[in-house]
Amino acid sequence: MHIAKVLFKLSLTANENKPFMKYIILLLGAPNDEQGRLSQMAQDRINCAYNLYANNEHMTFLCTGGYGQHFNTTNRPHAYYAKQALIKKGVREEDFLPFILSTNTYEDFKISKEITEKELPDMLIVITSDFHIRRAKLLHDRIINYPHTLFLPAKSNLSEKELLSLIEHEQDAIKAIEENRFGNH
Repeated sequence: MHIAKVLFKLSLTANENKPFMKYIILLLGAPNDEQGRLSQMAQDRINCAYNLYANNEHMTFLCTGGYGQHFNTTNRPHAYYAKQALIKKGVREEDFLPFILSTNTYEDFKISKEITEKELPDMLIVITSDFHIRRAKLLHDRIINYPHTLFLPAKSNLSEKELLSLIEHEQDAIKAIEENRFGNH
């Protein structure tokens, strides 16, 4: 069953004391160029997140990504560009939580933990690239470990060469996490 339909069916189970279920989409950041144009990786994640949002109710976005030499050298955080792309697609301004100004996946979860614990969503939905989902889950489980979390992989539309390089990087990063060297990943 398509994930949007699953979540819609879940929202129908709300009771009279809680008229709707609350979902947070934790949209993990990806690179943009020096003009703020989103990379294909970022676009893939945004498209996945928007498709979920467009087919369900009570979705709130928590966009990650600040500044860094390896992903964003502009004067605005990456999360700003992700938000603008989502608004252009039709997401309402009021459906965004404050940005997570992180520089890597570890910080995505470390910084978002406080907001997640404050908001207490019925479901935290982590969206990242398909090749990145395993590392995201490992870090989530070590840092937040929110009990109601769903990991939704965005299908990557990258070249085979780009994808192979990223998969190799992921393998190294996962090894570092498993060896408890995960502060910079």
